[in-house]
Amino acid sequence: MTLVNATLTNVSSNNGKTVKVKYNPTEYSVTTNMNFAEIAVPGLSVPLLQFVRGDAQTLSVELYLDKSDSGESLKQDLDDLRGFVTLDSELHAPPVCEFKWGDTNKFVGVVTGFTEKFLMFDESGNVLRARVTLSIKSYRPAELQYKEKNPQSPDRTKTRVVEEGERLDLIAAEVYGDESLWPVLARANDIERPRLIKAGDLLTIPPL
Repeated sequence: MTLVNATLTNVSSNNGKTVKVKYNPTEYSVTTNMNFAEIAVPGLSVPLLQFVRGDAQTLSVELYLDKSDSGESLKQDLDDLRGFVTLDSELHAPPVCEFKWGDTNKFVGVVTGFTEKFLMFDESGNVLRARVTLSIKSYRPAELQYKEKNPQSPDRTKTRVVEEGERLDLIAAEVYGDESLWPVLARANDIERPRLIKAGDLLTIPPL
């Protein structure tokens, strides 16, 4: 089995951790599903199918960690990997990650499945060799999808003063028509703690 170097990086944070692993590039799969609604029409033997939406792609991979030569414990490496299925206190969700191998191959998404298998231990019971199987569901920011959906939207940046009692999600609902786009405002204004905006703050409202 030929293994290559690969990395799993937390891309939800500017200083997110990168975990180095070994990966067999000849064994991976990407699954894509499309959702269609069945519409029953009286008199027809087969219902009509109407496209509803696409599902996120899912990448399934097996990662290998091995420090049996040096005798070092894999505890820190395994803890770092577990961070991708742990709730982030700032995001209120697990982080988005980038799985990368080779010079150009990468997959950005969230880890939805995580299985560990321990293969070797030292005399103290520390793990020296392990295999971790991941399912990663593709992730694309909402603002990027809206921009692709509306490529003709005008490139006009505006500003707006925060009023008493307002939150970023409420402002996003007002200016974009979708409260889930509040991260667009947070990034445009370098806001690390969205809950702490206050009345009188001047916000940049970027176009989608």
